[in-house]
Amino acid sequence: DQKLFAGLLIKCVVQLELIQTIDNIVFYPATSKKEDAEHMAAAQSKSRRKKYYLDKKSLLFTSGGFKGKSKPNLLKQETSSLACCLRILFRMYVDENRRDSWDAIQRRLLSVCSEALAYFITVNSESHREAWTNLLLLLLTKTLKVSDEKV
Repeated sequence: DQKLFAGLLIKCVVQLELIQTIDNIVFYPATSKKEDAEHMAAAQSKSRRKKYYLDKKSLLFTSGGFKGKSKPNLLKQETSSLACCLRILFRMYVDENRRDSWDAIQRRLLSVCSEALAYFITVNSESHREAWTNLLLLLLTKTLKVSDEKV
C-alpha cells in the first residue's frame, strides 16, 4: 500500500507540474496569476462581501496537497487544468490568425464551459465549490469580453 500510495503521489505531483508548465509556456508565468488577481479584484469591487472573496483567495493558495496518508486532494489539478484549457480556448477564439477555425473553437469552448458548469452545480462540498471561485470568474469574465470583441 505504501509503495502504491507513493507512486500515486508522484503521478499527481507530476501532473500538476505539467499543467502549470503548459500554462507558463502559453501565457508566461505571471500572466495567469495576474489575470486571476484582476478577476478577483473586479469581483471584489462589485461585491458587498469583500472579506468573503479575500478569504476564499487565500484558501485556494493554502488548500490542495496531501496530508499524511490520506487520499490525494486533486482540486488543484482539476481547477488548474480547466483554467489553462479555458485560457487557451478563449485566446484562440479571438485570435485573428485562427479566424477559419472560430466555429470549431466556439463549439469546443461551449462544450467545455457547459460541462464545467454542469459539473459545478452537482458539487455538494462547500470547500470544493469555493475552490472553483477563480474558475467561475475566469469563465464569466472571458465570456463577457468575447461578446464585446466579437460584435
